Amino acid sequence: MKTIILTVMCCLALLFSACNSWLDVKPYDQISEGELNSTQEGFQKLLNGIYIELNDDNLYGSTLMMEMVEILGGAYEIGSDANVWSNYTDLKSYNYGTKYWRERLDATWNKAYALILNCNKLLSNMEEHKELFTGNNYNIIKGEALALRAMLHFDMLRLFGPVYSRNKEMVCIPYYTAQVLNPESLLPASEVVEKVVADLEEAKNMLAEDPVITQGTMMENVDNGTSNFLRYRALRLNYYAVTGLLARVALYAGMREVAFNNAVEVIRASNKGIFPFVDKSLVTGSPEDPDRIFSSEVLFALSHISRNQIFKNYFDPARSTYVFKMEANLLNNRIYGGLVEFGGSQDDYRCRVNWMATGSNRYFYKYSDMVNSGSIKNTMIPMLRLGEMYLIAAESQSDNLAAGTSYVNTLRSNRGVRKIASLTSDLLKYEYIRELYGEGQLFFMYKRLFAPVIWSDTDSRNPIPSDGIFVLPLPDSESDNR
Repeated sequence: MKTIILTVMCCLALLFSACNSWLDVKPYDQISEGELNSTQEGFQKLLNGIYIELNDDNLYGSTLMMEMVEILGGAYEIGSDANVWSNYTDLKSYNYGTKYWRERLDATWNKAYALILNCNKLLSNMEEHKELFTGNNYNIIKGEALALRAMLHFDMLRLFGPVYSRNKEMVCIPYYTAQVLNPESLLPASEVVEKVVADLEEAKNMLAEDPVITQGTMMENVDNGTSNFLRYRALRLNYYAVTGLLARVALYAGMREVAFNNAVEVIRASNKGIFPFVDKSLVTGSPEDPDRIFSSEVLFALSHISRNQIFKNYFDPARSTYVFKMEANLLNNRIYGGLVEFGGSQDDYRCRVNWMATGSNRYFYKYSDMVNSGSIKNTMIPMLRLGEMYLIAAESQSDNLAAGTSYVNTLRSNRGVRKIASLTSDLLKYEYIRELYGEGQLFFMYKRLFAPVIWSDTDSRNPIPSDGIFVLPLPDSESDNR
């Protein structure tokens, strides 16, 4: 950690700006940190640099999205042949002690805390230069930076912390709210959650006048010579994305009322047209170019200009080695099968547009290129979506899951499938799988519930839940500096 704290990172990457396209790809590594901190636009660029660095393979460009953490969540069928599957065979066995996975976990931890440092540097420098900001820009930038700091800490807690419902006082990770020269103490998980919630609540307050509330996401470019900084709100931690993240955190920590209230706040915004359910015609009406990520429903997404490379790296059936896909029997019999107890249907939009048949196999196409490859939809990697808010509202409404049935049925009716008679714990888990597959959330669902990871349609093949599965060891780089 000392190495990270002493490293000056100036976001030597890319930035959003007002130009002829919605995304201008420019390096600004030749601009000094002092120059960036001397203007409002400089602070905007620094914040944009943090967003773009979230696409790093060690974070949400791979590890914490569609690769490592999804394997932990049983999303993909991993073979036993190490010549084909290499280090993934260890991960399937939850063997975190190999050199390869220790190094990978180190890299994820180090990158997350490096960006947390960047958030803290940004927040600190903003306080010293308040006079630079016009309009509501100070509040927007500060709110988003606080939310980014909270999100990164929370995902480190979910990965390396305890099963919260079983041992929330376990000491696990540090929480950095300032630039410091020495490592912060490891905190109990309960204190980490308190700090995450505090950051998110402050972020909501700072974003109370976010233009997303009155103008929606504004995902189209306006080439009128003005800055696009306050546009493309679905590509930023906007007010409703922060609200949704707070619902996710609260559910994880067992704060049911907080989770429910925040999830419902997002749902109400959706009902007013800010994050509407995807138009059926955009999913099933244009099969040659469907909106596979249901982009209108995405509360917060990263913009990854090489998203199709992710598809080619992991999911493309043309690959000559391993391909990530669900176990066939699980896909056909439970997730999208016709048995009432699992709630699946072949008519489900999530099945029809994301699972394409090649021979006797079906492959996952969520991250494949659209025909209109220049569309902003073609770059989006969903981080938070409306469907999760319906599931959180259903799960957190009361002790009795059946009370949440109507929320799940609203989601299902917008996925083209029949209603369920009454929500059960099994139906809820399968609905999470259908809604969030490939988005890095399934392992954390099982960890929160302390439930068996569903790898197979044969229950006896699914691992018994344990701390050995769900609690990843603290990275070597952190342990060595204690």
